[in-house]
Amino acid sequence: MDENRKEVVKLKKKIFTAAVMTMTIAFSQIAMGATLDYQGAVDKLNQESELVVNQNFADSKGNVGKLVIMVEPAYAQAATLSVKESPDADSATIVTLTFGQKVSRVGLCDNGWSKLLVKNASGKKVYGYAESYYLSDSELLTEMEETLRVMETSEVLDFPGMRDGLSIGNIVENEEVVCTGVCSNEWSRIRFENGKGEEVTGFVPNSVLAENKAGTAGNATNATGDDDMIEGEAVLQPGDTESIWAKASREVSQEISTTNAEGVLQGEAVQVSADANLKPLGTFRITHYCPCSICCGPWANGITSTGVTAQTNHTIAVNPSQIPYGSKVVINGQVYVAEDCGGAIVDNCIDIYVATHEEGNAKGVFYTDVYLLEE
Repeated sequence: MDENRKEVVKLKKKIFTAAVMTMTIAFSQIAMGATLDYQGAVDKLNQESELVVNQNFADSKGNVGKLVIMVEPAYAQAATLSVKESPDADSATIVTLTFGQKVSRVGLCDNGWSKLLVKNASGKKVYGYAESYYLSDSELLTEMEETLRVMETSEVLDFPGMRDGLSIGNIVENEEVVCTGVCSNEWSRIRFENGKGEEVTGFVPNSVLAENKAGTAGNATNATGDDDMIEGEAVLQPGDTESIWAKASREVSQEISTTNAEGVLQGEAVQVSADANLKPLGTFRITHYCPCSICCGPWANGITSTGVTAQTNHTIAVNPSQIPYGSKVVINGQVYVAEDCGGAIVDNCIDIYVATHEEGNAKGVFYTDVYLLEE
């Protein structure tokens, strides 16, 4: 995993997405990947009356622990995920996985790492280790290969989520791109040509893409069978089938929508007192995010990087190397708490948690002076 991104999200590993949310929203497996840890694997084997087999392991620093054997597929749920020679961040990287890539997991360590069977650069099968937090037990992508038209100029991100995704290029209206996969019903993985003329892969919201529907160009008879002539427009005739992309975008979905705020924890707005001791932090770019898969991708569960459930009027995502977790921050007179982070949250950027995507869009992006509340 990229070191800068890893530094920003290093405390995320403390909480696994297998944690039970207090929110009542239900998600499909595609929308959010569950993650097993060592104890969860042991419990699962016991529940299924399977034999629990433990082995000892040692990392590159000589630290020892236990590994429970469990063979099952797993999927990378980070933009890039390094598979290491031993279960620790300081060991050498064997291979790097991309988002949604499938591997064989053969065991889970009690230090938060999983043992994997992967192919190295020469194509040989070898054992390696990756952090369990960044592995999903559920398939994250519906694979496909379909040429689509760009309806709206858009940034392309390296991850299917606005909170964590970093820009890797742009696509412009009316150009064609190749969709190679769909993640939830919100994101498409595309292959496109960046500004350097290189063919790269990234993610865009489904809303900026459209099918290249095949129809009769020029004068065409409409789909009802009437003889009305439609000048210069292509019309689908009866019998035209739905494209693979449209079908996947419709069927691979979650029950939460961008307008559904049910179950989101609502916090009460706290105004800073007139005699509060405030330390100026500078001018910040303020954005907004919600627990939908457009904003958070596979982490769309409302659980923050610090393990607590996000609350409106309370939770903000920060760069923890600039604003430590737990800090009380004053933005336009209101007090928030730094409880979350994201790969796209860099210095002098703060993301405020809101109930819905529409609310976040309505509040928009603005710049303002931010203060640390010292108590």
